[in-house]
Amino acid sequence: MFKRNYHPLIPLFYIKGILDENQLDKIPKRTLQHWNKNKDKHYDFESLVVPFVNELEDIQKIYERKQLKKTMKFILHLSDGYQKVLNEVHNSKKIIKQNTNFIIDSINQIVSVSGINIKRACKFYGVSSDWYYREKRKINCSLNIFKTCFKQHPNQLTFKETTAIEKLVTNPEHFGKTKTTLYYYALRNKIVSCGKSTFSKYAKALGYQKPKKPKIPVKKGVRANRIFEWLHVDITLVPTLEDGMQKVAFVKDNFSKAILHYASVSEKADSKFITKLFKEALVKFNLNKAKKLINILTDGGSENKGTFSTWVNHFNAPPVVSKITARTNDFPSFNSMLESTHSIYKTEFLKGKISQNKKQHLDSLDVFVEYYNHHRFPNDLFGLTPFEVIHRKIPDKNFYKNQISEANLERVITNQSFNECAFLG
Repeated sequence: MFKRNYHPLIPLFYIKGILDENQLDKIPKRTLQHWNKNKDKHYDFESLVVPFVNELEDIQKIYERKQLKKTMKFILHLSDGYQKVLNEVHNSKKIIKQNTNFIIDSINQIVSVSGINIKRACKFYGVSSDWYYREKRKINCSLNIFKTCFKQHPNQLTFKETTAIEKLVTNPEHFGKTKTTLYYYALRNKIVSCGKSTFSKYAKALGYQKPKKPKIPVKKGVRANRIFEWLHVDITLVPTLEDGMQKVAFVKDNFSKAILHYASVSEKADSKFITKLFKEALVKFNLNKAKKLINILTDGGSENKGTFSTWVNHFNAPPVVSKITARTNDFPSFNSMLESTHSIYKTEFLKGKISQNKKQHLDSLDVFVEYYNHHRFPNDLFGLTPFEVIHRKIPDKNFYKNQISEANLERVITNQSFNECAFLG
């Protein structure tokens, strides 16, 4: 006589009815009676083994069927590899979201082939059964750029609005324009009325191409509190094929961002050139009769000294005019207002194109200033053009608030009654 030492799983297999008759014949009846006696006994930390115990029957079925056993081993190896890669990838949740349809289809196939339940199949992909059912219930609409159902998500832009944005951003006439300019263009013309971030999201998804601008470090400049408080002047070089390098000078108002005056010469742009430019700008806007201080910000170039400095110092008119040089010990700020204009002119407007000759260059320059002053919408002006601000309109960030709110209400009604969906699943 000897005392047998049973594996801890054998009593569990007996209680669950997994052992067959041949296996039961090898175990003494007294031992089986003892196991029956402890069948309903509660053990400490029993909750730790409950998930495994509840799946024993499924595990037995898989074990008894050789082909199913091979399939499950393959799936487990595949799942382990998938989880290992996913855990090492940054933003794994984003990857799961991007591959939702693939994961749901794979889970369905696993359940169909193996016969295991949804909950266990979900574990292979590291997702919960709640996630599976929630994503499976979603309706994917092929007419929607983001594949979300208009009826289930009525607050999104309508099909008509989405199409309007696509036409706007893909129209060759708008190539190179900023999303801010296109956004306020859409608001002013009531093409689309929505938040700026929403428009930007759709524009990007629908093919908007961002203008390629050189990476310029952010420079601290000045910010005016009224029009004509700070005026900027600077020169930029623009090449032509036949007539060489052209020197273009802009006079720009800080508050409105408007180009007040401009000129271009092929010869040297000296201080006499800048003085003449400023005299014409003051006459053009009747600033000789202004009563408030006018500050002129320049860089340290020679064209901003000599005759120009003499003219400013002897300026004989009601406003006090002071000339200030940027990036000095007394005034460390940059003349960044003009530098940004030069960047817009060369990248957003010219887009790398070179004029054939001086005449073509001057014609192009006129078109740019017209566009910049009357058809471009700087972010800080909230839908106004620079010249509208020059003509005393006040930028108001809430100006389109009611228009957007009304459009939001109409959008919900339109989406809830949308009946042209072509469902993907």
